[in-house]
Amino acid sequence: MSVAAPDEPGIVLAVDIGGTLTKLAWAAADGTIGEVTRVSSPRSAEAVSVDGLAEVIAERAAGRDGVRGFGLVAPGIVDADAGLVRTAPNLGWLDVALRDRLERLTGLPGAVGHDVRTAGLAEWRLHQPNETDLLFVALGTGIAGAPVVDGRLLAAGGYAGEIGHWAVAEGSGRVCACGRMGCLETVASAAGIVREYVRLGGAAENAAEVADLARRGYRAALDTFARAAAALGEALGRYNTLLGPRLVVLGGGLSGAADLLIPPVTAVIRAGVTFEREPRIVRAGLGADAGVIGAGLLGWDRVGRPEEAGRG
Repeated sequence: MSVAAPDEPGIVLAVDIGGTLTKLAWAAADGTIGEVTRVSSPRSAEAVSVDGLAEVIAERAAGRDGVRGFGLVAPGIVDADAGLVRTAPNLGWLDVALRDRLERLTGLPGAVGHDVRTAGLAEWRLHQPNETDLLFVALGTGIAGAPVVDGRLLAAGGYAGEIGHWAVAEGSGRVCACGRMGCLETVASAAGIVREYVRLGGAAENAAEVADLARRGYRAALDTFARAAAALGEALGRYNTLLGPRLVVLGGGLSGAADLLIPPVTAVIRAGVTFEREPRIVRAGLGADAGVIGAGLLGWDRVGRPEEAGRG
């Protein structure tokens, strides 16, 4: 395997791992990536195999010159500074020293981070670099956030940003996967959208289908998105009072329904503003590959970018 010298540009391998599929791409220091490939996440018994993951990384690196290292993102509670996955139920991991194990098994330096916070990092650096106070919200199967405050991404040892588990009025009586009642993601996540639509008598396989029906004027679909927007507006209004973002960026798969969410969410927040400043709400610019793009940025943060070579 050929590893680039510190003063050579090189590339890093960006890895976005999920319970079923893993995305991989070669990433340059400026945040651009090559073609994203998807492979089955290597599994052993009930968990994603760390040894199998190391083999995937090592095999990819062996076939390329100039590989500087890797960046990997995962769901769950991830302490990026320690390189530790505290818990990732979808991967079957508990207290896995992922960075150290992968570095030892692959012989490459690497970084490990949380998928949503890292996607937020990518959106911030590449699309909103001048903004010091923002919140990136990933609306997918669940909901999580990446808070940037005073120009710093908050992590709190991996526990920051779980706004999907704030209780909201529209979630009353609904049981969340976390075990609590009334969490935001029970009604405003992609999975929650489908459940709510079915609850109202509709039938849909995914949230995109419900969004399409709402745009065509179907009452149950419109009511479902109205409930989701009310819940999201309540949660973001609460966040606005607490941390005062100037910008809220909606990402994740459900961001494809931004046209159905941004106007009513904005209206909910505006109606509740007294002394707070009203944040602008926009759709994320990086799309579904924000996580893997962010993984590349993490990898480069670990190995050092070419322009930083020789700095004392």
